[in-house]
Amino acid sequence: MATTLAERFRLAAGRIQWRRGTRAGIVVATVMVACHLLGKPTGWAALGALQVLTVDNGGPYRTRLGNILTILVGGALALFLGIICAGSLPLAVAVTALVCFTITLARVISQPLASASVSILVCYIVAFGGAIHNSSWALVGVQYFLIGGIWAAIFSLILWPVDPFRPARNAVANLYARLTQMAAALPSIDPLADRNALNEFVPQIRLLIETAQSTLAATPARMTARTVRARNLAALVQTADLLLARILRLAELGAHAAQTEAARVHSVDLAQWLVGSLTPVEAALRENPIDRAAAFSASGSLNADMHRRALRFEASIETVAAPGLHAELDAQFTAVERDCLLSIEVVYESIVAIWTGAEPRSTRAAALRSNLITPAAAATLSSPQIWLDALRANLTPSSVMFRHALRLATVTSVDVVILHLIHLNHGYWLPMTSIIVLQPYTGETWRKSGDRVGGTVAGAVLAAILAATVPSEAGIIAVISIGCFFTLATYAADYAWYCFFLTPTIVLLTLPHLRDWHFAAVRMGMTGLGALTAILAMLIFWPERESIQLPRLLARAAAADAAYLRAILRFWTSTSSDTQAATTAERSILAPARRDCGLATNDAEESLDRALLEHSIPLRSTPAHERLNQDALTFTTYLRRLTQSITTLAVLGNGSDAPQLSTAVSTLARRLDDLSIGLAEPGHTVPLHPEAETLPAASTLAAQQLARMTRQIGVLESTAAAISAR
Repeated sequence: MATTLAERFRLAAGRIQWRRGTRAGIVVATVMVACHLLGKPTGWAALGALQVLTVDNGGPYRTRLGNILTILVGGALALFLGIICAGSLPLAVAVTALVCFTITLARVISQPLASASVSILVCYIVAFGGAIHNSSWALVGVQYFLIGGIWAAIFSLILWPVDPFRPARNAVANLYARLTQMAAALPSIDPLADRNALNEFVPQIRLLIETAQSTLAATPARMTARTVRARNLAALVQTADLLLARILRLAELGAHAAQTEAARVHSVDLAQWLVGSLTPVEAALRENPIDRAAAFSASGSLNADMHRRALRFEASIETVAAPGLHAELDAQFTAVERDCLLSIEVVYESIVAIWTGAEPRSTRAAALRSNLITPAAAATLSSPQIWLDALRANLTPSSVMFRHALRLATVTSVDVVILHLIHLNHGYWLPMTSIIVLQPYTGETWRKSGDRVGGTVAGAVLAAILAATVPSEAGIIAVISIGCFFTLATYAADYAWYCFFLTPTIVLLTLPHLRDWHFAAVRMGMTGLGALTAILAMLIFWPERESIQLPRLLARAAAADAAYLRAILRFWTSTSSDTQAATTAERSILAPARRDCGLATNDAEESLDRALLEHSIPLRSTPAHERLNQDALTFTTYLRRLTQSITTLAVLGNGSDAPQLSTAVSTLARRLDDLSIGLAEPGHTVPLHPEAETLPAASTLAAQQLARMTRQIGVLESTAAAISAR
């Protein structure tokens, strides 16, 4: 075990967040020293500070404040209920089941509740396992929990704001810096003599993409898919991959451009426009811009300048338009420019979302632009209505989150009964482990159980040694502060090491009296029993595999591509000779639709990654699940290609041949809807279509692109049929 932990620590060392750990150590130390000097209870104040620092995952102040207020209010209420209900077993079982079910199901309501739900339940269990159970002590506990939490909030938000996303932002900034350098190298390359001069950039950028993805995956501490920052950083990585392909395409055009001086000028102008548009991105990712990224917004100066220079480029092409091969080459230059324009719009939108915490696609205006809701519905749209809709959708046994909440409530209630029967003081590690380890899906539960048991056993040994050797309360405070430092520093780096440092920290924080080393042994045993209980519950009560939700997420991603195709039709019909109107249409119609495609595909790929983890589980694994994952891998790969093809079609078909393409595009959108329904709804079959069914008669670049899309959708249909047949 020591070798394994040492290896994991070596791998996680590059991701350790020292600033976050240092802040935690200072906050916990100051609040505990103050309470100790005043003769007040130190444990509750330290718990409040630690929980606030745990849920503060960085980002915009609005998001962070929402997370902090949620843990303060929810944790205080849970702490009060945990103290007063522990005296009677029937009351304890009923309240525990109700609290665990309600808080777990509340994750579907909002991101702050999703981030703080486990921490709230931990507050409840710690209070439940205490030695004193009366209302006056409950009020004292709530008071000092809030004092510690408020002090941590002040320190975190004002005195020392730490951003756990900094490593991921820097990794993405490095990616865009290299991408900008690649674009800047284009004008200096001789298209005939140095056709391979850009090849050295490609493996470097591919490596930077992989580095950014791995850094991002480790950053937001098991809440990656639910944070605005993480989703938009993931969108930036995906968009960089698309821009790399477009730069390579521009290099290919540069080789042809040597045939005419005008085309060569177009190649240089387009590269310079691309460099000018991408240059501000790196700095905006490394540090919060002074204007909080307002210049990148739809009405911002950088956005306006990017579109103004894009219009000048298109006007220059129209000025020197020539027939024949040169006209075809000019059309391809325009297609690359408009494709890059859409990608950079997504980049700018993501930067705004990173620093403001508001995703454009989640706002009422964005929903109206994308025709997702009608103006009449928008008039009545409100956050309470959204919350109620989310609850109604999940208050059914068919909901994975409903079943998970019911499973967790059942397990913790059983744990409470076990603690009552064995009469073990401070045995709350049993239900606490079940709460933390038990996840909605089997793969995550299995992985977390192994990490938690391994880290806790090693940490409990260290805790026993410390408890037996530290002679004074001042020494205990110092050790707890150091433990908080390492706990928060490794929180987002490695879960096993996080558990290793958390164990002595919490053991000493809740130590009944000095030199009580036996308490660490209690922690070790209860943790093992809690992990075993969680695994058995996962296998007995609705054993959920990630493959259950994988087809639904694949269906949602396919539906997003169908919506993207329909957005193209709206874009074509709204385009006029007015260049300003065309630019506005691109920004308001195409960019949100493309963004939704990327985010939906990201969610499906993350689900697939978790499903692949389930192969390591030696229980209930079947070849059918492996085949499903292979089909899903093919599906997501072709879905990415399809999104790129749709983006290219948007600009290629924006001309006189658009009316001839509209019928074919509508047909492809219906086919995507059909396969989406076949994936999402059991019992539906995915219809297969002949390739020639949607091909237009015209032989143009747009028609060729449409033929490519038809083949891609054909692969998606056959793969979806195989998935839905399982």
